[in-house]
Amino acid sequence: MELADLHAVIAVVEAGGVTRAAACLHRVPSSVTTRILRLEEALGVRLFARQGKQMPCTPEGRTFYEYAKRIVALAQEAESQVRNVAPGGRFRIGAMESTAAGRLPKPLAQLYAQHPRLEIELTTGTSQALYEKLFANRLDAALIADAPRNDSLETVAVFTEQLVLIAPEGHPDIRTPADIRNKTALAFREGCSYRRRLLDWFHDHGDAPDRIAELASYHAILGGVSAGMGVGVVPETVLRLFPAPQTLTTHALAPPYGAATTELVWRKGMRSANVRALQVCLAGTAAAQ
Repeated sequence: MELADLHAVIAVVEAGGVTRAAACLHRVPSSVTTRILRLEEALGVRLFARQGKQMPCTPEGRTFYEYAKRIVALAQEAESQVRNVAPGGRFRIGAMESTAAGRLPKPLAQLYAQHPRLEIELTTGTSQALYEKLFANRLDAALIADAPRNDSLETVAVFTEQLVLIAPEGHPDIRTPADIRNKTALAFREGCSYRRRLLDWFHDHGDAPDRIAELASYHAILGGVSAGMGVGVVPETVLRLFPAPQTLTTHALAPPYGAATTELVWRKGMRSANVRALQVCLAGTAAAQ
C-alpha cells in the first residue's frame, strides 16, 4: 500500500467519482481506477460500490477513508517537521469572502513575488465551512473570524475588522433593532460568523429579524440593501470597495458585535514553510494599513 493509494481513495470519496477525482489528482481516470482495484484486491474487500458513474463507499470503504485521511495528515506533518524547505508547491488557503476581497490581494501578491515556486489555491466560504475543510485536510490554512477553540488547531490573530450595520439611503440612525424600518436581514448562509453576530445583536436586544434573505456574495448584499431589501452587516474594508456608497447609510455596532478578529488557523504541528511565509506577508501588509 502506498500513499498514492490513500490519496486516490480520499479523492474518489470527496469528489464523488473517478473522473472528478482524477482531475483533482492531475491523473487520467484509468490510473485512478487501476489503483482502487489493486488496493481492493490487496485488502480483499470492496471499498466502493459501482453504480454507473457514481461510486458510493461501502461500510469498509468509509472506515478506510477515515483512516486514510489520518495517515495522510500524519505523513504531511512528519514531512513538515523534518524538512526545512523554502515555500513552494501546492498551498491550499481558505478565506472568508470579505477577507479575500478586502485583505488578501496585497499579501498574496507579495507572497507570489517572494516565492515564485508556490502554487496557491484560494477557496472562499463561511467560517464554519472553512473550519470543516481544514479538519478534513482539504485546506492547509484558513483565515477565519470567531474560530472555535480547539486543541487540534494553532492560531494567530492577523487583523481586526470593524463591522458596520448598513441600511438604505436616508435611513434614520440605528441604535437598536427597534430603529430599523425593514427588519429583513441580508446575510450569507448559516455558518457565517458575521451573520451570527448580526443575529446575536438582534437577540440581545430582545428582537429578531422578520426574515433572513440568504445571498451568495457581499456584492449582492450591498446591492440588496441599497435597493431597500433590508439591512446587513459588512466589514468596513468591503464597504470601501462598493461603487455607490452614497446609496447606503452606515451605523456603528457597539461592542462586542462591531470588532471581529480574523485569525490565521492551521492544524497543530502543520506550520509549514508555506504557512510561515503567508503569516509574514499578512503581518507586513496589516501593519501598513
